[in-house]
Amino acid sequence: MNTIAKRLYNLSPQPVRLTLDSGETIDLEPESAEFFGESFQAEGVSEGDTHRLVTDGEDDPLLVARESADGWEVTAVDATN
Repeated sequence: MNTIAKRLYNLSPQPVRLTLDSGETIDLEPESAEFFGESFQAEGVSEGDTHRLVTDGEDDPLLVARESADGWEVTAVDATN
């Protein structure tokens, strides 16, 4: 189980501050947060933008995307080695 996703799940529905690898922060008001086995999915709002967070398990990064008129824009991805 991804530890960051677990922390977000435990704090939800309280507002949370996400810090991305880039150092950017997002103050998110979670609207939903669910685990499906090891997979996690959450949605929330920050400054009027809807964000979706997903991960497939403990070793996978937590991916953050922002909804736009064209669909979902990725705002953070962990680098691979």
